[in-house]
Amino acid sequence: MHRSCGIIVLLLLFAFCSAYSYVSGKESQGEMKVKSKQDQAWTDMYNSFELYRAFFRDHYPVGIYTISRHADSYEEALAYFTQGFDHQMAVDIISTYTFYDPDSKKLLILPTDGLPLLQPENPNLIQAQFLDENKVLFQRYFDDYYGENTRYLYRVFCSYEKDRWKIYRLDWEQIQ
Repeated sequence: MHRSCGIIVLLLLFAFCSAYSYVSGKESQGEMKVKSKQDQAWTDMYNSFELYRAFFRDHYPVGIYTISRHADSYEEALAYFTQGFDHQMAVDIISTYTFYDPDSKKLLILPTDGLPLLQPENPNLIQAQFLDENKVLFQRYFDDYYGENTRYLYRVFCSYEKDRWKIYRLDWEQIQ
């Protein structure tokens, strides 16, 4: 009895396994490489925005201004931001959202609105498109963002530098 049950189980297992189509060789490896590359680009882009958010969130007051806990000087801020942004984008962020105070000898945060951030809560709304092997574009549409019947397109361009993806350009465009 046990022997016939074992044979039946083996036959069923063989039937299920032979019905499944296996893909092997270079075709499957290439597909896995593309998926992992896109996942890595997404993760690095998200981490770059988290780096940006942490710079402005983790701060302490000095008079009416605030100082980031991540950098006291322009050089420190540049080293911090170039972890997730290309050099020029890091310079643009620092010059737009901070200023140097000669009295305190510190880099102060300007009280203003910041960059829109892409978040992982709903990645289905974000489209990814590889422009070439080392550049990817993430984009998302925002409906009714500044008022009813408005639509904006936010585009985040990333390039692969050394061992990670870095943001090198941001576009915010009104569509309607």
